[in-house]
Amino acid sequence: MLELARNDEVLSRLIVDSNHQLIYAMAERGSGVEPSVDVGNVKPVQLAEVLRSMGIGKLYEYQYRAYLEITGGRNVIITSGTGTGKTEAFIVPILARALGGRREVVVYPTKALARDQESRFRALAEQLGLRVATYDADTPPEVRRGVYSGDYALVLTNPDMLNTALVHVPAFRRFMSTVDYVVIDEVHVYNGVLGSHLHYLIRRIRRLNPGVRFAAASATIGNPAQYFEGLTESPVVHIDGIRGVRGELIHIMLRPIKRGKLQEVVNLVKLCVELNKKCLVFADSHWMVEVVKRMVNSAGVGDKVAVHRAGLRPDERRRVEDMFKRGELRVVLATPTLELGVDIGDADFAVLATNPPSFIKYLQRAGRVGRRGQRAYVVQVLGDDPMSTYYASHPEEFYNRSPEPMFMEPNNDEIATRHLLAMIKESAVRLSELDEYLRYLVGKLSNEGLVSVRGDRVFLTENGLRAINSFNVIRGNGDVVLIRRRGGGVVGYRELPMAIRELHPGAIYMHGGSTYRVLELDLQRRRAIVTPEDSSDLVTKALYNSNPTVVNVIAESRYRGIPIRYAVLDIEEEVYGYVVKRMSGNETLGEYRLSEPIRYRFRTKGIVLNMPPVQFSAIELRDMVERGKAYHATEHVLISAGEVIVNAAPTDMGGISYPTGHIIIYDSYPGGSGVTRLLMERIDKVIDVAYSIVTSCNCRDGCPRCVYSPYCGNNNRMLSRLNSIKVLEAALRGEEGVDEPPPFEGSIP
Repeated sequence: MLELARNDEVLSRLIVDSNHQLIYAMAERGSGVEPSVDVGNVKPVQLAEVLRSMGIGKLYEYQYRAYLEITGGRNVIITSGTGTGKTEAFIVPILARALGGRREVVVYPTKALARDQESRFRALAEQLGLRVATYDADTPPEVRRGVYSGDYALVLTNPDMLNTALVHVPAFRRFMSTVDYVVIDEVHVYNGVLGSHLHYLIRRIRRLNPGVRFAAASATIGNPAQYFEGLTESPVVHIDGIRGVRGELIHIMLRPIKRGKLQEVVNLVKLCVELNKKCLVFADSHWMVEVVKRMVNSAGVGDKVAVHRAGLRPDERRRVEDMFKRGELRVVLATPTLELGVDIGDADFAVLATNPPSFIKYLQRAGRVGRRGQRAYVVQVLGDDPMSTYYASHPEEFYNRSPEPMFMEPNNDEIATRHLLAMIKESAVRLSELDEYLRYLVGKLSNEGLVSVRGDRVFLTENGLRAINSFNVIRGNGDVVLIRRRGGGVVGYRELPMAIRELHPGAIYMHGGSTYRVLELDLQRRRAIVTPEDSSDLVTKALYNSNPTVVNVIAESRYRGIPIRYAVLDIEEEVYGYVVKRMSGNETLGEYRLSEPIRYRFRTKGIVLNMPPVQFSAIELRDMVERGKAYHATEHVLISAGEVIVNAAPTDMGGISYPTGHIIIYDSYPGGSGVTRLLMERIDKVIDVAYSIVTSCNCRDGCPRCVYSPYCGNNNRMLSRLNSIKVLEAALRGEEGVDEPPPFEGSIP
């Protein structure tokens, strides 16, 4: 570490700061792999000549393999490290095919990224006499008409526009029926819910165009061929590219000692501004980036720092990207919105304010810096949470992980229903062509009056047409609450069910560094009314209950003596109050009840665990209290451990526990994301890590480092680390799970 710090001001400053512990530092240097295949091997000759004219005389070996497979007409997924030429790996063969008179479509995860990449395509395509268009909501009418008539050989778009145009624009459907390849870039983004949407988009495209082929490019993931085969329902070829970084990347792990985690992040922001380093700060919640923005404002460097997150208007995000690229901003505080390849110029520093939910995401965030080949830094800031505690003792496990496998849940009623209605509108659907699951959904839709079945044919009713006409956005799966200023315009939006926790009356809502007080939440009209308010050092946190109903059990499993059921669940969330806290010290200043609770009900999937019964006292009432603490703490720590084992974000799973020993862990997204199915499959590893967390903490009986959760609905009351140890030890010994009926509605066999 000292050797690394020699002649390095950043590392030297970090080492001498006694307010944090420098746990780990390691230099990763470029792979040294060079392009080796002469572009003369690329056909036709005019494409090779254009590549040479642009200074591309050789291709990497994996790029040439991708060229051969795609020009050969196979379904392909390409994985390679950030900045190692993934885009060129599919651009070259796609252009080669387009020169044969074919039409190609490239899908980017966001509208902004598609727009950002257009110039890259034009630079090559226009020299070959090929036209390129970006097809989105801002595309002029004359360009749209050109797309429909086949004037453009390459069309760049995004999943939302693809979905909307397939539903509503017959001319676009005719165009898609002629497309040769659909290329999906940044496919690692489509995990969980987005993966389910992409699966059905691909089905819909293939119904219109049975001969279409698919290619994908991705950061390194754990199961590329398996995952892409699941998405496309076809055999695929995996092209494995270059792993590692382009220049020199210093990986650093810090743990604050004498200041809080957010203050540590603020100090790193100030250091970057002082040293004139361009910095990206990543966090997995918009609440955290907004709090950090308020803190850097107070620290006097707010004019050099801006927020970039979902929920901001698109024009706000574009302005931040442009200002950072021009150097007018030195630091951007971002949620995962900036993990993707939008060109934001050169960045030197990445500060990770939360533990990334997967190693894939760690690599993606780290890959956003050092793209000019300069020495760059990625700093992982640990906090007082269970996984930070674990990784502080095992930093090598953090950095030596392999990229995790991707997952998605195709049998998601919420998602599949929307796409099935879209299929029926787009082209004739026969019951005989549908699989068993989609036939079940047809029956359900028929009972709801959205479709009618005549013989083998399925038709939309008028109610079905109205339902599909509102299906324009697949970015999220929940209903969206629009946030408006009192007497003014739109501030932003928030998805349900999270919206009821953040937009209840009295809540302090943060947006781009500004704060608002929520005056009204109207769930029926999906609208929240806010007013600007300088809330200084204050934040609010909702108090809520979650009440489950088991609809039906899908699958069953066991961990030693514990029965586990994967089930369809109805979850009713009820916000009944909130606490006001001081942002700087987490001190609770008051607790308030809402005049009327706010309730939202949604269907999802999750697991029900019958944990072993443990007795803590011979006195029944006291024993019930201690059991409540035990299973509540166990629920929290199982979710914390599960986040790492199944590469889930902190808000991907929710939980409910009962003194009886029943624990429910559910997918937070309406319809389900598949994350808890993966949790069930890996429950042995989850329980091992959970036990390590609760036994390695030296607190008295519960703290943020072990069993507290920032998302707990009752403000982390009724928790016991020591009691949880006894429950987990009983599970590890193989003791039988509780066999009494669960204290919630629904049937458990």
